[in-house]
Amino acid sequence: MGNAYKRFQQPLVSAVANTVLTVPAATTAIVKSIWIANTNAASTNITVTFSPGGTGTHYLVPLEAVAPNKYVDLLAGWNAGPLILEQLDALVVTSSQSNVYVVVSALLVDRS
Repeated sequence: MGNAYKRFQQPLVSAVANTVLTVPAATTAIVKSIWIANTNAASTNITVTFSPGGTGTHYLVPLEAVAPNKYVDLLAGWNAGPLILEQLDALVVTSSQSNVYVVVSALLVDRS
């Protein structure tokens, strides 16, 4: 597999840890953005974690409120640059409500 830009998207199920991206073996993912769109009439709370190698939980965004009928890029305010995930790392997003959508944009770099 060569390097490829990919978009991972899904509706979030309320109060469920939704795995949005699992990095394939022999691959590094350079995550450019994590867009959250809240289509509800009320604010929703978002938590973003990752599991190194698919185990454990490390918090990236412990709690972010997204206003009703608004969207936000959770990585936009970080001065450190993009998020780097290694092979088999899982990116997990949890929302306090349904009718919330996530789009993750990443460059998958083949390391084989």
